[in-house]
Amino acid sequence: METDSTPPPEKKEQALSRLLLLGGLLLVAGALAIYHNSGGFQPTPQPAAPNLVPPPAPMVPAIRGKPAAAFELPDIKGQTRKLADFKGKVLLVNFWATWCGPCLIELPWFVEFQKQYGPQGLEVLAISLDEDAAKVVPPFVEKHNFSTLTVLLGDDDTPELFGGLLGLPTTFMVDREGKYYSKHQGLVGKDEIEMEILELLQISPGAQSAPTGSSETPTVSSAPQG
Repeated sequence: METDSTPPPEKKEQALSRLLLLGGLLLVAGALAIYHNSGGFQPTPQPAAPNLVPPPAPMVPAIRGKPAAAFELPDIKGQTRKLADFKGKVLLVNFWATWCGPCLIELPWFVEFQKQYGPQGLEVLAISLDEDAAKVVPPFVEKHNFSTLTVLLGDDDTPELFGGLLGLPTTFMVDREGKYYSKHQGLVGKDEIEMEILELLQISPGAQSAPTGSSETPTVSSAPQG
């Protein structure tokens, strides 16, 4: 009688389990050997933080802080006016001419500024560089309602007194201490000039001047004025 040599299923399962356990141990041992020989796992290098460059500081005009030109010029009524007459005021000095198209865009803005901010210390000086200015400028000023401005009559030497002009219009802002704050060559933005006026007059942006005849006063900062 032949004997069945096939192991029972229980023994097969036990043998398979031993083989799997042995294989697992071998895999663990191999991984440990690799880890030991390689010096351990190294963390993945992180990318360096980008160099954050601060935004550039606003450019300060080279003219700022220099004494304004000590001019002496006649107005349209023939009266001589000089820089000392406007001591303690913020000046908007605009060079213009009756034949200058961009000038006629700016001048109505300056009329508005004089009406609105004149009570707070703004003075707009409109210096004409017309030939035969004493004859052509007064009727032009009356026709275009520019009489709110202090209109002065320049001559050939006036531009050099202000450091030279590349063309018209050219606008200077002067602070209360009689020093240049900025220079604008060519047509400038109305908002840009108004922001400089507010800064020099120390008026908070958004504050409105009181209407004519009103008892209300505009909001003005308490910082000391020069």
